[in-house]
Amino acid sequence: MKLAKIMLTLTALTWICYGTWLFFDPKGLAYAGFEMNHWSVIVEVQAMYGLVEVMLGVFALLGLLYPKRYMHSALLLWAMIYSALVVGRIVGIIQWGGTFIIPAFGPEGLPDSYNPGAMYFLELPSAILMLIALFKTHNHPELT
Repeated sequence: MKLAKIMLTLTALTWICYGTWLFFDPKGLAYAGFEMNHWSVIVEVQAMYGLVEVMLGVFALLGLLYPKRYMHSALLLWAMIYSALVVGRIVGIIQWGGTFIIPAFGPEGLPDSYNPGAMYFLELPSAILMLIALFKTHNHPELT
């Protein structure tokens, strides 16, 4: 149960903070190579990368605050989200000729390194740890 609490805490903090930042500063996503050249792109970032991510982080927080009701659902949802991000990045990198190598930071920013970096350092480890936490809390006495 300790792993589940740690993962849900880190996930809630990460996604609530990241989403809040992008809600108030949607052009901040330009660091990853997104071109903010039309108001509709900015609104999309504000909505999808901003408030949707805040609400997903809030759901992780609900898993902590009300474990009997939400912990398994939050762990399952986040295991699925992180797994989907990993698969999506692998397919996208292959399909669009990207690289799995993380190059050094350069004057152009991070577009070539953002996707594999996010996958290697956040999404893949988080997917694995969320799945482990989900299985370790299955039939846990405090959650039944």
